[in-house]
Amino acid sequence: MSAIVLVLVVPVGGLWLWGKPRAHVPFPTARASPAVVVQTYVRAMNDRDFDTCAHMELDSDGGFGAGWASLHAPNMQGLTINRVDPVVPGRRAAKDQYNSDLTAWEQTVEVDKTATLNNFQGVHASMPDQPWSFELVRHDSSQPWRIFDQGQG
Repeated sequence: MSAIVLVLVVPVGGLWLWGKPRAHVPFPTARASPAVVVQTYVRAMNDRDFDTCAHMELDSDGGFGAGWASLHAPNMQGLTINRVDPVVPGRRAAKDQYNSDLTAWEQTVEVDKTATLNNFQGVHASMPDQPWSFELVRHDSSQPWRIFDQGQG
């Protein structure tokens, strides 16, 4: 019986320690550039500050909620911002990207980056130079940028 408990407790405890916040990352202000917002988000993920991650991302209903910033999110090393597109109105971005949900936003911008993703040992342990894009949105310059969408880019 004690061997079964040990087999269950050790992995669960290890997962808890992996996902435990390591530092608090301050939320970016409205003055932060789109590149700084992405850098802050990656830092928050690496430090397992999921509260900051959750408040930087929008869910599908327009509220706050981290998408893949979960216990199993990878650690990102060697982050390089490759390109920050010009800020465009949501209507134009919606047309260019075939995503009508962007029409609700006055300002949108895409940020492309590469980084090495480090997962749990044995789960694609290290994936160098992985491209990833972030779509950031806000209503006006008095608001901080939020992550509207992200994915392999």
